[in-house]
Amino acid sequence: MVAPQQNIPTVFAAFGATGDLMRRKVIPAIFHLYTKGELPSRFRVIGFSRREWSDEQFQGFIKEVIEEHQKGPVAGLEPFLEVFRFQRGYFEEPRSYEELKAAFDACDREWGVCSNKLFYFSVAPEFYEGILRDISKHGLTEPCAPGEGWTHVIVEKPFGMDSNTAKAIDKLLGQLFEEDQIYRIDHYLAKEMLQNILTFRFSNNLFELQWGGRLIESITIRLLEKIGVEKRGSFYDGVGAFRDVGQNHLLQMLALIAMDVPESFDAGEIQRKRADILHALKVLKPEEIEAHTFRAQYDGYREIPGVTPGSSTETYFKVRAYLDHAKWRDVPIFLESGKRLGASQKEVVVTFKHPTPCLCPPGQPHHKNEIVIRMEPQEEILVEFWVKRPGFSFATEQRMFRYLHRPVSEHVPYVEEYAKLLLDCVRGDQSLFISTEEIRAMWRFTDPILEAWAKGTPTLATYAPDSKEITEIARV
Repeated sequence: MVAPQQNIPTVFAAFGATGDLMRRKVIPAIFHLYTKGELPSRFRVIGFSRREWSDEQFQGFIKEVIEEHQKGPVAGLEPFLEVFRFQRGYFEEPRSYEELKAAFDACDREWGVCSNKLFYFSVAPEFYEGILRDISKHGLTEPCAPGEGWTHVIVEKPFGMDSNTAKAIDKLLGQLFEEDQIYRIDHYLAKEMLQNILTFRFSNNLFELQWGGRLIESITIRLLEKIGVEKRGSFYDGVGAFRDVGQNHLLQMLALIAMDVPESFDAGEIQRKRADILHALKVLKPEEIEAHTFRAQYDGYREIPGVTPGSSTETYFKVRAYLDHAKWRDVPIFLESGKRLGASQKEVVVTFKHPTPCLCPPGQPHHKNEIVIRMEPQEEILVEFWVKRPGFSFATEQRMFRYLHRPVSEHVPYVEEYAKLLLDCVRGDQSLFISTEEIRAMWRFTDPILEAWAKGTPTLATYAPDSKEITEIARV
């Protein structure tokens, strides 16, 4: 099937081609694009891995992944499998990059064009520097001819472990590539309801004129997960909940909710506005970290394989933040996330101030309006309002405007987000990718919190898994 627009001959080079991210997200996402007719007609995936596989064995692996994801055999899969080729290699071996370059050249000769190159790294961050230097050194990023063929590099989170490591990665990327070649993935930005935040705010005049501290009392951004750490003990114990989702997902959600109106939906303009509001985050002082942050770990976490005995890694956190911005000054923003917290609840809640003077009926409850933009358990936007209850007495009751984006059954988690991001990489649209300035602003805010937590401030609490009780206890 052929992409209807920008049918660009593209080679997708996947480093760590047999890894977990490829299996769970990338390969199903490529298949999703294929079934929707969004892949270029000349599109090839070259899997780079140290396994001693042939093309046929790699294609067998791809078939297994697709059928596992589709929960059964898939008819007519052969044309899709032909997209995939395998290149055995080692990250630290120069000869491997020479052989990969030869595979690129063979593809260009077969197609009779200078193809575009898309590099994806499903590898641990410590391998980035060696791989990036070697693909540049061995000419893999060079165009076939002047003005022909682009090179895009996809970098997965985490974007470092703190400001210093993030700057080191960015410095290296900046030495080898232009900013418009670098695509830093935070798959949350590709979620339908996060994209809908911009549309809801800027394509309607219902709320945006008064969007800010004049009418808004607080913002709560929460990602409460049902799942636990499970088989990710070794990885998660070195990261923790705040690095895993707070430093990136939650702050990106905050940026979309609080950013100023962009002059256009141009990718650079959207990234600048997000970066501006993230730079406005007030860095917490030591005494504020004690008072305005909370961290906890669920019972049983330390028994998970790969977790350090006596680990102080948080699996839940809550943080109160503020923006040093005229429109948002003194509006508290609550960032909350954790694992093993019962049913998943992922949403942004915008709470409006109680009207002053209050025209509530005597003896009736005082109330505040809320807007809820929800991703789970279902994708929807709720606008809460109050009306007179039917009858002779002047009594109020709560009502809700509800927009259901789509039934839960139509959403394929991770797959459609990665499909959207991969397609945008091919098309050269960076709107849903994170810029250098955004990364710097996010780490500027999170570094002091992580440093204080590493020193034991505040004390790590514990909680019973599969319950939301800790969310009610946490006070910031």
